Amino acid sequence: MKRRRPELDKYDVAILSALSVNTRLTTVELAQQVHLSRTAVSRRISALKRMNVLNDAADVLNYESIGFKVRASVEISAPGQATHIIKPKLLMRPEVLSVAVMAGDGLLCLDVIAIDMEHLHSFINSVQKNGDTTTKVIFAEEKSRLTLVERMQKLSEETSSGLVRT
Repeated sequence: MKRRRPELDKYDVAILSALSVNTRLTTVELAQQVHLSRTAVSRRISALKRMNVLNDAADVLNYESIGFKVRASVEISAPGQATHIIKPKLLMRPEVLSVAVMAGDGLLCLDVIAIDMEHLHSFINSVQKNGDTTTKVIFAEEKSRLTLVERMQKLSEETSSGLVRT
């Protein structure tokens, strides 16, 4: 059985876009930005959460639910001086969620989403002109649920027991 992709209109996309820049926007601020009433924005946010497109923190949670079935890490080895030219162009690509500059000679690591493997292949072919690429498809991802307080406590415990060097 093929899963139906949720239909997002221009207002849903505008809300998601605004929240991807600033997750702390109030419904009033969102309403002003997307030209809807506060009530309409609240209803749309609730609907996006029901569709699992947003989580309770208003982060874009599930790209798969809006049609991006493939997630990958793509590394590009480019001449060191070229990375500052390539990076802004890559960040303008709809497939690219983020670009990290890694230690080493011009190594860029891209977090990429694609509709399907054909789309990913096309994207990789288009960026190979910038340098050699290595691609790793992500099959599953799970984020840590540790709070900042828990994380800091664990680091403190590990440091005092000699597990972590400072």
